[in-house]
Amino acid sequence: ISILMRNNMFFSHLDEQQMKAIQDTMFLTEHVDGDVIIRQGDEDGDKFYCIDSGLVDIFINEGEERKLVKSCEAGDSFGELALLYGAPRAASCIASGDVRLWTLDRLSFKKILMKTTIDVRTVNKSFLENVPLFSSLDEYEVLTISDALHEESFEDSQTVLTEGEAGDKFYLIKEGNVVCTKLQSDGSVKEVKRLTSGEYFGELALLTEKPRQATITAEGKLSCLSINRETFNRLVCMKELL
Repeated sequence: ISILMRNNMFFSHLDEQQMKAIQDTMFLTEHVDGDVIIRQGDEDGDKFYCIDSGLVDIFINEGEERKLVKSCEAGDSFGELALLYGAPRAASCIASGDVRLWTLDRLSFKKILMKTTIDVRTVNKSFLENVPLFSSLDEYEVLTISDALHEESFEDSQTVLTEGEAGDKFYLIKEGNVVCTKLQSDGSVKEVKRLTSGEYFGELALLTEKPRQATITAEGKLSCLSINRETFNRLVCMKELL
């Protein structure tokens, strides 16, 4: 369980004391194929789940239609929205095959996770809302992407992306600046743009599957929020964005 927690956004920022408190509180539950773990609209949601093994499909009801919005696997978590915001469950979560879940009850969740999780979510969500690329997404989709963001740090002059390489990540600049350069036909390198906090880069390769179109280098210390290609393509509706 400690490995699952360290790889999960909701736990990765906790200190050792908080981590131990969570581990001591969580308990294991098991479900079989088709079990409804969470039902959309339920107002008595009191548990948060982290998948130990198996798959869980997330559905949203839109009128008479049930839409699959995400499939979660080992290490993923779900059920936090109702616990964080005191709202009815925003989606239905259904076991796809046999599933083992580490479960955290409402009281423990609020005491240990609520403040730190809300702080991280608020910051990440504010960055995403300022990116035109995500303007067509609803709040649930934005929060889903927010939860998938990972923070990465770079030193001054460190290369983040290299022109011509395959693209596998999209970056939002949390703090700092980058310099964008392109290789010219005569072999020289030309600066084409500078980006700063709140701006983003790397989306072109993810949207078009073309190699990186420029080299991106940190100018001073740099902190970015990133999302990898597999997660990006799974969470973002490409047809809407294009």
